[in-house]
Amino acid sequence: MTSAKETKMSRRAKDRLHHIHARAGIRQDALGRALGPELRAIWGIADDAEPGRVREIVLLRLNRVLGQFADPLMPEIVWTAYNLGVDPEDADAGMVGRLKAMVRRGRVKVSERTCTRRFYEFLAGVKNSLDGFQEDFTGKDFELASKWLAGNVRPGPDEPAPDAIPDGLSTAIRGLRDPVPSVMRMFLDGRVHGPSDGSGGPLVAGLGAHGDWFCVFTDERLLVAYRQATRAGWARSGRWSGREVVRAAAGRIRPTGVLVNPSPVRGSGIDAALPLPPAEIARLALDRRPPHEDAGHG
Repeated sequence: MTSAKETKMSRRAKDRLHHIHARAGIRQDALGRALGPELRAIWGIADDAEPGRVREIVLLRLNRVLGQFADPLMPEIVWTAYNLGVDPEDADAGMVGRLKAMVRRGRVKVSERTCTRRFYEFLAGVKNSLDGFQEDFTGKDFELASKWLAGNVRPGPDEPAPDAIPDGLSTAIRGLRDPVPSVMRMFLDGRVHGPSDGSGGPLVAGLGAHGDWFCVFTDERLLVAYRQATRAGWARSGRWSGREVVRAAAGRIRPTGVLVNPSPVRGSGIDAALPLPPAEIARLALDRRPPHEDAGHG
């Protein structure tokens, strides 16, 4: 168990809680740095923890506090504020923007002011929890958190077994050799990770006779594993919607494709990767349908 008895430490940690729901919430870049050393220490997050593990622990810590609230509206409000299970177009709107969109879309029957007030009631509960003991997590806890994050799924009272939770896009494209409309919609609406250039966009990889490609990953851990295995030299990574990646590729002068979940080992892992050549990118760039519209027809 990790204890948070030191008043000075817990006070500094409480000040850092406001950084978690800012910007892209628990999906923001450098979340571990935003937590600060005191909050990381109290929550049992190693200074060198991988970004995916940081997100898992933050999600699990918040979920344990959320379990203390009986208000049925609280999960919708809390996870929207922290950017879990949020529509892709609202993901980067910040806590206030996400709550506004939630009310505007009719997902709750209360005012934005009420949502904000209840969120800060929850935040007060998180602050109080920092003065007590922090129970350790099990392997099953981490497995669930990983699947919630990968599938953009919120924890619920009737949580299915870990192996029943969809793996998301990575599972959908496994063994897929040609784009399928329903999977392409998942890709366009979902979030992917990849190496980033100096302007914050996807980094192009020149493959000689095979042309230019953006390499993106459906799970941040896949990106980290690829970088470690290949010892890639790119200094920064980014997170975008699939739609943003397609637009960036289609907007380049040189024809550019997108390779989803490339394998770090040449000649292997092709069953888990999906190539979208420039011709397919050009077709996808013309897709103007709103996110989540059924693409299985037409």
